[in-house]
Amino acid sequence: MTKSKFVGLLLGTSGLLFVIGLTHKSSILGAVLGYWIGFWYTQSLYKDTQSSAELEVSLAIRRMRRGFFGRLGFVTLVVAAVGRYQKSWLFSLAIGIALGLVVSLFIELKEFVKSGEG
Repeated sequence: MTKSKFVGLLLGTSGLLFVIGLTHKSSILGAVLGYWIGFWYTQSLYKDTQSSAELEVSLAIRRMRRGFFGRLGFVTLVVAAVGRYQKSWLFSLAIGIALGLVVSLFIELKEFVKSGEG
């Protein structure tokens, strides 16, 4: 993980924890968990895409499909566990996942453009 990705992860987490401190609502902890999951999802997708770019088409598709279903299964497991044990966190979990995806994607695109490839 590069420095800007780590900073983005920490800034988003600290911002969400600050909101929890201001509002005194513990249900926003689901947003922190969702932010981490969304951030991880985008980073693992980017890593899989980079490693599959040089492979044959059929092998790359097989690897990307396996990685996609693995990540989807993990996210489903987390959502099911949160729904089972902390139902009040579900909405904030969804918001956090979306926020993590957007922030991580923005950081990746910024680095891609900065490197001169985009």
